[in-house]
Amino acid sequence: MTPPRVFIKGRYIGGADEVMRIMDECWFDALLKGLSKRRAGEVCSGCGHVRFLPCFRCNGSCKMAVAVKERRTVVVRCTECNESGLMHCPICS
Repeated sequence: MTPPRVFIKGRYIGGADEVMRIMDECWFDALLKGLSKRRAGEVCSGCGHVRFLPCFRCNGSCKMAVAVKERRTVVVRCTECNESGLMHCPICS
């Protein structure tokens, strides 16, 4: 059996012993500061708590047509989303 591995804000904190030590030293609240608080069973109305949505700017295609001089159109990568055409939910992220 593997002991629990705790990550907060993408950073490895440790197992049960390290978490208990952090709680005893009163550092746990500081680690959780800035995280969104969600009630049990509550679901985001924007994304259904998937935390990602199709990009509003490129509609999830990752590419946008941009007009340049001399009636030419160039396709560029969208700067608002990731390589999958998704962006973080503005409500719950």
